[in-house]
Amino acid sequence: MNVKVLSSSLTGTVSAVPSKSYAHRLLIAAALSGGELSFGPSDDALRTARGLTEMGFEATFTGDSVRYGAFRPSDERREIHVGESGSTLRFLLPLAAALGVRATFVTEGRLGERPMDALSGALRAHGAETDGKEVSGRLTAGRYEIDATVSSQYVTGLLMALPLLNGDSEIVLKGRMVSAPYVDITLEVLAKAGVEVIRTETGFFVRGGQTYKLRERNVPGDFSGAAFYLVAGALGEGVTVTGIDTSSAQGDKEVLDVIRRAGATVIEDGDRVTVKGGALRAFTVDLGAIPDLAPILSVLAAYAEGESVFTKVGRLRDKESDRLLAIRTMLQAAGIETKEEGDAMLIRGGKPKGGGFDSYRDHRMCMSAAVLAAFAEGDSLINDMDCVKKSYPAFWEDFTRVGGKYEVERG
Repeated sequence: MNVKVLSSSLTGTVSAVPSKSYAHRLLIAAALSGGELSFGPSDDALRTARGLTEMGFEATFTGDSVRYGAFRPSDERREIHVGESGSTLRFLLPLAAALGVRATFVTEGRLGERPMDALSGALRAHGAETDGKEVSGRLTAGRYEIDATVSSQYVTGLLMALPLLNGDSEIVLKGRMVSAPYVDITLEVLAKAGVEVIRTETGFFVRGGQTYKLRERNVPGDFSGAAFYLVAGALGEGVTVTGIDTSSAQGDKEVLDVIRRAGATVIEDGDRVTVKGGALRAFTVDLGAIPDLAPILSVLAAYAEGESVFTKVGRLRDKESDRLLAIRTMLQAAGIETKEEGDAMLIRGGKPKGGGFDSYRDHRMCMSAAVLAAFAEGDSLINDMDCVKKSYPAFWEDFTRVGGKYEVERG
């Protein structure tokens, strides 16, 4: 379905959705520990929750909560349906190999085209037979060398699987690791599960033969989802997001620093963050550790005076859509000038106009386009409004809650 977004000023209060970054990791820890976890409503988190059952973990679902029981190994090949969730695929593939599960991972959308070679190669070097979609054999402990310049998800997948092996392992990172804060989240979840990982000069040391015993099962609020309404606050009279912890390991909390640099006011009060607009100015942001913020920060830049500079944008091409192309197309449709210079994107702010925006079936592009359209001159049309379910199913409800106006166009 498509959605017509009418010009309106967004202001009010919304609650942060549970972080799917934490949910993926906590679901794996919960399955390996046994017990219950409330993981939130996102489609991606549900893919991981159900993927674990398809792998062989007994489970009972109640709404967006799951109670895991025993792991039931089988000699039969299993199908694990991961949808478009890169985290689900890259986390569960090493886990299946560690548990000796013969499996075929069924993907949707662009996920089958996204990079997997570095992870598959590391697994093949240690006893698994895999092409990134099918896996058999069983992992052995040892020295795992992994290219960390493509995705931190490779590292997380290994960190969660290697403690189960009979023997100690070492993860050696090749190149500077991208999106490092996501690995910090992994280490935090592992610590909560009583799993020991030691940082080394070259990567990580993982002791084998460990047992998961997850103690804390709280999924914190998501800064990635909160960013859409925090930026909306910067563009208008103010928005408050509740249920987010500014001391979180989430790298996307950097959205608050970027908003401050752009000239808006940020007020932190416990688990409440309020952003109020001001005279917005151009800013520079390094996307190396926070690629998921690129779409909504591009909206902030579109309304800021001057030329904003986004660096390390190349990785955006390998997301749910080619986000570099999607961002530039969205802004150009709104009359905002953009250009690429090497691994950077330049955005000259102005007065965005409403228009037709392609979501590319990418949840973050769709939500960013909605915020852009709300403050633009004239009405806008965005296609595939339901793609927000991947991470933020209640996005359109919250959009209305803060004064957003839209009409659903079917057909």
